[in-house]
Amino acid sequence: MHHLLKRQLKKTLSADLQSSPELEGLLKTVSDTYENYDNDRNFLERSFDLSSKEFALLHEKVVTLLEELRIEKETVEQKIIERTKELTFANERLTELDKVKTEFISVAAHQLRTPLTAIKWIFSLLTDEDSANLTTEQRGLIMKGNESNERMIALINDMLAVTRIESGKVQYHFKLIHIEELIDSVILDFTGLAHKRNVNLSFEKPPTQLPYINADQEKIRSVIQNLIENAITYTKDGGHVVLRAEREQDILKVSIQDDGIGIPKQQQSSIFNKYFRADNATRVQTDGSGLGLFITKKAIEKHGGTINFKSILDKGSIFYFTLPLANVDAISSSSTVDSKSEL
Repeated sequence: MHHLLKRQLKKTLSADLQSSPELEGLLKTVSDTYENYDNDRNFLERSFDLSSKEFALLHEKVVTLLEELRIEKETVEQKIIERTKELTFANERLTELDKVKTEFISVAAHQLRTPLTAIKWIFSLLTDEDSANLTTEQRGLIMKGNESNERMIALINDMLAVTRIESGKVQYHFKLIHIEELIDSVILDFTGLAHKRNVNLSFEKPPTQLPYINADQEKIRSVIQNLIENAITYTKDGGHVVLRAEREQDILKVSIQDDGIGIPKQQQSSIFNKYFRADNATRVQTDGSGLGLFITKKAIEKHGGTINFKSILDKGSIFYFTLPLANVDAISSSSTVDSKSEL
């Protein structure tokens, strides 16, 4: 019998009653209940004891982990600070080097352009004055030399244009112009090149005259010239180059379409980058700076427009740019004639 039950019985019942058959079963049940209670209590005590130890161990691990995280956080923060300093220094160094490079290109280009211009003048004198005394071979050599000299001058002019763009020294003179008249003029300039390369160059005019645009005429002329020259250069013998101009709501859209070599799909995202030329373009035309489209894009964006293209390899390309239409009523006569802006 459970010891607590015995103690309680001694206080409340006589020995005779405790041993009576009637109470024996009841006392045994009560005694078993006491035993079960003791077992449950012992189990809970052991459980609480184990839980306390486990909690203490867990707490210790958490504290250790938090300390490790604190140290790691400080280490990472320090690395970030150091890396930021390194990147800042590297960026400053790159900016400095880019400035030096731009200045060097500008100086070198200016120094080169002077003798090349003199050489151009000499070639002109040879062909104008002494052409009757030249043999066919000599005349051919002079013409090749003159063409090479012209390409070098064009390259230097492109390099100077890029340095002016990057240094913010390009001025724009805006005035009201009709795009059709400008396109007609540029196409006339390229008639000879198109004929020489056996390319059909045409302008599909809109049915009615387009509204004015407020633009720098020479900059837009250069844009159209560059796009037409590229189209003719990379169009196969007997191919076509077609210009179109149309109004789309409040913008003017000009497109130049060719059936030339196209641009490889994997290289199309780089086409407006400085000095970039597609692989197939370098095989067709070894000369070229890769600066024309970069300069063109900057000029169009300065006018508040956009430029883009679609191209399929060996099928051709279509380059198109947009310009906002001029609000004639909002433009005063003075600002129309000589509106200046720097890039």
